[in-house]
Amino acid sequence: MERIKILIFHPTIAPYRIDLFNSIASAFETQICLSYRNLRSQKFDYSTIESQFCFKPIYLTKRLELSNRVICKGYWDIIRKFNPNIIICSEFGYDILACLTYKIIFHKKYKIVSMCDDSYDMVNNNNDFSFIHRYLRKRITPNLNGLILVEPDTKMWFHQNFGKGFYFPIVAKDERIRQQYRESISISNKYISQYKLNNKKVYLFVGRLVSIKNVHSLISAFDKARLSDSILVIVGDGPENENLKRLASHNANIIFTGRLEGNHLYAWYNIAGCFVLPSIKEPFGAVTNEALLAGCKAIVSNKAGSKCLINEGINGYTFNPTCTEEFSSLLIQINNEISPINKMNDIKPSMMGKTYNEYLAELKDYLIHLCK
Repeated sequence: MERIKILIFHPTIAPYRIDLFNSIASAFETQICLSYRNLRSQKFDYSTIESQFCFKPIYLTKRLELSNRVICKGYWDIIRKFNPNIIICSEFGYDILACLTYKIIFHKKYKIVSMCDDSYDMVNNNNDFSFIHRYLRKRITPNLNGLILVEPDTKMWFHQNFGKGFYFPIVAKDERIRQQYRESISISNKYISQYKLNNKKVYLFVGRLVSIKNVHSLISAFDKARLSDSILVIVGDGPENENLKRLASHNANIIFTGRLEGNHLYAWYNIAGCFVLPSIKEPFGAVTNEALLAGCKAIVSNKAGSKCLINEGINGYTFNPTCTEEFSSLLIQINNEISPINKMNDIKPSMMGKTYNEYLAELKDYLIHLCK
């Protein structure tokens, strides 16, 4: 059998997608086309991200601007030249419409797959970011050959409604991330000394400080739990930054670090005994995987897709993020399960229940099966 040719159209590559795109590029004959050199909502150090690629992407620089929307051009030329077996697109945007239109007009046989990050809460409870996304999902999905979905409950929903879908969560390569955690130990020890964390139990939040992340509820629940031996560390920046600092100003056990990347961020995962994701809307939450790989137990909102990584009572708990009582009780409960931090010599054992390579083997089989 000839090597399968996979063409990918994606907006850009965030740090948590590097391993997946590298793995697909290594396993198949692959061309990856990107619309931007960074996420519009985040500003990662893209030169560092790009240096980790094992492929050379094509950037779609020709674009049409309509009002506040940007539409890239050149899809048809790339499809014609590459002649793929499978095209993987992001969500339900213009790239999928371009690929479907070309397939119909020129009677092409390639398969079209959406890489969709919708959580079960979004699809089942109509808790989408926009009506347009919900409408396009309903209209476009029947015309697709497959979907790569980040949550098993979402996969079940798509199978019930459309008869298709495959589960592959947003996870990173275990050995790569854990090596970065090892390289961050010296910074972890510096933080332990700087913030006087010896013999403290550390809770960690990592993310944008925006209302849907629900950090105000985390601060309130932490206050209510009255964990005198514990510290809450909030890593991130955003429009809610000043409001949250005011809310936490009375509590000396709450630390705001600002936005961090790389080893300065990984150092906090090393320190934390418990990671908390309290979002009221969250397609997935790659930070949960990062925390579990660092050996943190995790308390994850039942609105977040990454709740699928939690084995209840084993590596963490899920909870209703709108109930402060439940939230606070969980903090108290898990406080008895985590250990205080002291000077680090090595990283903690991983809390992930399944490895990246196990998930990847299943994804490869799925893509190969689509071509048969």
